[in-house]
Amino acid sequence: MRALFCYFSATGNTKKCIDLYQDYLSLSGVESDIHNIDDGKLEFNPEDYDMVFFAYPIHGFNAPENVLKFAKTLKKCKEKKRLIILKTSGEHLRINNISSYSLRRILKRRNYYLTNEYHYIMPYDIIFRHTDLMAYNMYEALKGLVPLDVKDILDNKIVKLKYMPFGHLLQLFMLIEHPGAKINGLFMHTNKDCISCGLCEESCPAKNIKIDEKGKVHFKHSCLMCTRCAFYCPKDAIVFGLFNSWKVNGKYSFQMPKEEEVDKHKRYCKNSYNRYFKIAEERIKNQK
Repeated sequence: MRALFCYFSATGNTKKCIDLYQDYLSLSGVESDIHNIDDGKLEFNPEDYDMVFFAYPIHGFNAPENVLKFAKTLKKCKEKKRLIILKTSGEHLRINNISSYSLRRILKRRNYYLTNEYHYIMPYDIIFRHTDLMAYNMYEALKGLVPLDVKDILDNKIVKLKYMPFGHLLQLFMLIEHPGAKINGLFMHTNKDCISCGLCEESCPAKNIKIDEKGKVHFKHSCLMCTRCAFYCPKDAIVFGLFNSWKVNGKYSFQMPKEEEVDKHKRYCKNSYNRYFKIAEERIKNQK
C-alpha cells in the first residue's frame, strides 16, 4: 500500500502532523511520499497511490489560497482515488470543520472521494501566543491521536467531521480572507531592527518578499498572510500590516515548561479547548 501527502505548513504545525502520520504508516508497512505545495508542480503521479492526503493549516475558516490553487492543477484521476484531509488550527471550533468545503469540491471533480477527515489543534502563529504549557499539551494530544486515526484509515473506517448547518455559506463568505491577505500585504514593512538577513525572502511560499541591493525589504501584492515571515524573523522586525497587534514571533519548544507561566488568555475558548483535550484523553485511554 502506498500513500501520497500533499501539504502546506506555514510555520511547521501541519508538518509535525504529517511527520507523525508517515511514521505510523511506515510501522504498518505503508510506503509514502511527500509533496510540499511550496515547491510548486506535483512530480508524483497520484494514480500510483492507494490514498492521497491533503494537509493544511486553516486560514479564516478556509484552506489557504495556495492549497486551493494547487488542487486545481491536478489532473482528473482515471479511477476514484481515496482522499484523506488533515487540518490544523489554533482552536477547537466547529466552524473550522467546514474549512475543507472548497477543497473537497475541487478534488471531487478530479475523482477524489473523501473517506476520512481530521482536525487537530496546534498553537497559534497569529492572534496571540499560546503558553508553552498549552503548546505542549496540544502536541501531546496530537501524538496520542495520530496512531488511532492511522488505524482507522488502515481499517477502512470512514471518519468525517460534523459540519454546521449552512456552514458552507459562511465558509464561502470567508473566502474574502484571500484577497484581504493581499491588501494587508501592502501595509507590511520592516522596522529599524531588520538586518536584511534574507530569511523572509527565502522562505515566503508566495514569493511575495524581495530584498533590493541596498538591503531594503519590499512586500508585494501576493501575500497569503501565512505569517511565516513574521513568525520566524530572528529580530522580530516585520510589521504585520493591519494585523500587527496579532503578530506572533518565535517558534514553540513543544516541551513541558520548567517554570509556571502567566496565561493572559486562559478564558479564551476555554470550554472548547477543555472539550478537545477531554475527547482526546478518552480516546487515547480507551485504546490502551
